[in-house]
Amino acid sequence: MRTLFSTTALTALCLMGTPALADITPEEAWEAYRGQMAQMGMEPTAEVTREGDTLVVRNMVYGLEMDLGETSVTTTTTAPEIRFQEQNGGTVAVRFVEPLNSISVTPVGPGFDGAAETDMIETRSTMTIDGITMVSGTPESLMFTLENNAVTSKSEAVVIDDMVIQPGLSVAMIGIGGTYTIVEGEDGLSSEMDLNANTLTYDFDPMDTETGDKVEMGFAANDMKMTGSFTLPEGENVDFMQTLLGDSSMDVTIEMAGSTYSMAIVSETPGGGMTIDATTGSTTLDMTLNDGAVGYDSKAADLNVIAAGAQIPGGQANVSLQQYNAALLFPLAASEEMQPFELRLGLEGLVLPEIAWMIADPTGQLPHDPASLRIALDGTLENGIDLFDVAALTAMEESGAKMPFKVETLNIPEIFLDLAGATIRGEGAGHFLDQEPAVPGGLPPFAGKLSLNMVGVTDLITKLSSAGIMPPEQAMSAQMMLGLFARPGETAGELVSEIEMTEDGQIIANGQPLPF
Repeated sequence: MRTLFSTTALTALCLMGTPALADITPEEAWEAYRGQMAQMGMEPTAEVTREGDTLVVRNMVYGLEMDLGETSVTTTTTAPEIRFQEQNGGTVAVRFVEPLNSISVTPVGPGFDGAAETDMIETRSTMTIDGITMVSGTPESLMFTLENNAVTSKSEAVVIDDMVIQPGLSVAMIGIGGTYTIVEGEDGLSSEMDLNANTLTYDFDPMDTETGDKVEMGFAANDMKMTGSFTLPEGENVDFMQTLLGDSSMDVTIEMAGSTYSMAIVSETPGGGMTIDATTGSTTLDMTLNDGAVGYDSKAADLNVIAAGAQIPGGQANVSLQQYNAALLFPLAASEEMQPFELRLGLEGLVLPEIAWMIADPTGQLPHDPASLRIALDGTLENGIDLFDVAALTAMEESGAKMPFKVETLNIPEIFLDLAGATIRGEGAGHFLDQEPAVPGGLPPFAGKLSLNMVGVTDLITKLSSAGIMPPEQAMSAQMMLGLFARPGETAGELVSEIEMTEDGQIIANGQPLPF
């Protein structure tokens, strides 16, 4: 489904987009667009005629094949009619007269009973592009301007042996405006975008479950804004994945004022239904792609999830989160040099429903304050394979070879946990030794330091034991381990721990070697 929507969306994006104050003809606009499609590995064919002040492109067909190793996904898209009309001031108005139609074909392969090797999965969709896109500039430097446009897409469900393996999906982006540029240079195509949309919605067709229930899902976001840039290398690139993930670059930011998500299980069985409704406040997603390394950084504020149903104690449970953050940086391209990686996760102000506290802490021993968690990791690693090279990955899997990853350094810039009245803060750094793992298939020996500051942990263990959450023998073991690895700090209830793992295999806690 993602492949199908992405490929059909390319047509919309390529014509929604690029700055110059020169005249451009309909023929030049069409040829520039056709060349851009070819550069992305799609060579469109069409019937082109001139009708007065308009260049009419009929039955434009282009294809895209994605190699997935033992199988592949082939998508063919047809645009029945596109009109490029001359405008005053040397600009061109582009309009899609009819919806685009796409067919994505994937071999069934193993996993489906009774399926033959020649059986195929076909996913069909239509995309409607409403509104006019104004094209200005020159063939080498195009600007596309939109105002109150709309794009809607409908994918049909995929059913095999009376089982829905991919539900139908409707996507709509309404109120699209802004500009998108495409500039052709010596090194390829470069683009900058500044687009906005009033709403974005995803609605899945209802799905039947094995128990006879129906599942309904939907998503909506409002006041979207997308800014950023990307580049494509020069030349007609046949390998789509190599071009997209290995040779291109991207720096895009997507912002939303708020979003809603809903899922409903509709059941005729008494007490069998359930609803889950989630909302978020402002959300930001930063995506980067540079030198074969992919980056992702998302932030969302004011998350609220409500689950309701007869099987939930009290009929309803509410979970809220003041702020959520997740980030990842990982090298997809192979390199003989060490490359950086990064991982971050943050949960701020997590409020659990009272029913959860009633189950976990029936005697009320623990504070029910909002909880927070932050953890950050970074370091360097050596990647010996292009993770977008499907053929190489398939060959490696067939040969039984291990993934050629080698982590060199690992840093922990931050550990933070605030839960039930206890707080833990920490940081650390270290490196892996160039030695064989102690356990076959495990990580090599590690040398480094970890610093921890803990407040209220001893009291928390005592309360967990008193509440019956932690058995007394486990609580005693935990207290003994704290006494072994930590020492009292400067304030009441504070513990400090400095742990070092040396290259000769020793573990030193607060300056004292441990006897193991």
